[in-house]
Amino acid sequence: MDDLRRTITDIETQTRAATSPPTYPGEERLDVQPQTEWSDDVFDEVTRLGEGAGGAVHEVRDRRTGQIMARKTITTREAPMKQLVRELGVITNIRHVNIIRFYGAYMSPSSSEVKVVMEVCDGKSLEAVGRRIKERGARVGEKVAGRLAEGILQGLNYLHSKKLIHRDIKPSNILLSREGVVKLCDFGVSGELIESRAGTFTGTSLYMAPERLSGLEYSIRADVWSTGLSLLELVQNRFPFSSDLPPIELMIHITQSEPPQLEDEAGVHWSDAMKDFIKETLRVDPALRPTPKDMLVHEWITKVMMQEVPMERWIREVWGWPKPNKKLKDS
Repeated sequence: MDDLRRTITDIETQTRAATSPPTYPGEERLDVQPQTEWSDDVFDEVTRLGEGAGGAVHEVRDRRTGQIMARKTITTREAPMKQLVRELGVITNIRHVNIIRFYGAYMSPSSSEVKVVMEVCDGKSLEAVGRRIKERGARVGEKVAGRLAEGILQGLNYLHSKKLIHRDIKPSNILLSREGVVKLCDFGVSGELIESRAGTFTGTSLYMAPERLSGLEYSIRADVWSTGLSLLELVQNRFPFSSDLPPIELMIHITQSEPPQLEDEAGVHWSDAMKDFIKETLRVDPALRPTPKDMLVHEWITKVMMQEVPMERWIREVWGWPKPNKKLKDS
């Protein structure tokens, strides 16, 4: 508990201090927050956003400024203390356009809960977006899928530059802003790389790479597998593996069978470049699977990034938001 208190005190000090200018592509300058004293007394709960790794997430409003944020509540009795300290330490030191912005953290008076205050993403998760699109009988287009892939990979590549891996990439942990910008979240199972390797078994098994399911050492390339699987699920409107198999049998199937691939369906055709991208991300042998940096220069990504893709309009249409008033937007 003392370690946790110390970590939160350090976070408060850092959020008050001036920050160094960005040095990495996509890295954001963390502006000093006008308010850094957080407690339950300064927030009004607006709505429940869902469950994250370790606790519930609510949309909250700061009574002092009116700012809307997301607040994740973590019960210290249920979450390992080392994991809490690690998570808070990780999110304090990362600042990238494709990673959720962290504002601060505080402990409840009873010390039974830690509350983490973060950026809220109106576009919701890729899981929610995929469900909405499927309900409407629609599909995610290839250009949009490419922009989503690029955002995920940029976030992972930035983490890798900090010697970090996410370890729980899945549709529910990939958020979208109102502008359609990808934001990776939930670093409750992230871990520092030791010589670019890690050997622990955490995260969500459905999206785990084969080497992780086999209990072997793994690297940032495991996040690439999870990225490919998440994208494949999104564009096909279904999970790529059979949902009928019991967990253990599914794990065996993933490690021993040929990986799923992107295939054309009736009335739906994907480019060869996109098919190859999915194939590369889902290579069973991690030694043959590219890194996020490698995948960012894949033909499919470079082609998509050369085209205009109105992500803001796309996410607005997904959720049926009204078109913004141009006069208000320009003012």
